[in-house]
Amino acid sequence: MARPREFDVDEALDRATEVFWTRGYEATSVQDLVDALGVNRASLYATFGDKAQLFAAVIDRYRQHVNALVGEALAPPAAGAEAIRAWFMALIRMGTQPEGPRGCLLVGALSSCTTVPDALRDQVIAGVRASADRVHEALARDPEIAARENVRTLARFFAAQGHGLAVLARAGARRQELEAAADVALRVLEPRR
Repeated sequence: MARPREFDVDEALDRATEVFWTRGYEATSVQDLVDALGVNRASLYATFGDKAQLFAAVIDRYRQHVNALVGEALAPPAAGAEAIRAWFMALIRMGTQPEGPRGCLLVGALSSCTTVPDALRDQVIAGVRASADRVHEALARDPEIAARENVRTLARFFAAQGHGLAVLARAGARRQELEAAADVALRVLEPRR
């Protein structure tokens, strides 16, 4: 008969997220995870599988968390510059919280993982690309912007700006500095004269 689990899985995933976010995938050892989660190796493996499987679970949970926090800014009926502004502000709030790691777990993982299994890299890339798709949809809901020939390019530009804000947040930029940078990026959408 299997022994009952002696820890809260959601709490363990939160702790694992913080470890991966702070140390990065490659620099995080199984022992680091065992120590942070307060479980033994057997429990860790029985619940999550290996390190890569735990990281996959962390990414899934993180994406759900991010979608809940910042996805609303881009959800219908939000459109155009106001949607992008709201999304930037949500990213900045999330990336500069005083507690926990700064920046974005996905952007950090993508830029620092060289030996991560391909399936995990693909999962991270899908998360990053999904933000560009949501930005595109929000831009396209604005009739004036939708009439431009470069809406997809604009979406990629703003996705890059959003991810860049996360990198700057990780590097310690203050909220006011990030908001000023977002304001500059939004000038791209000002009416043409």
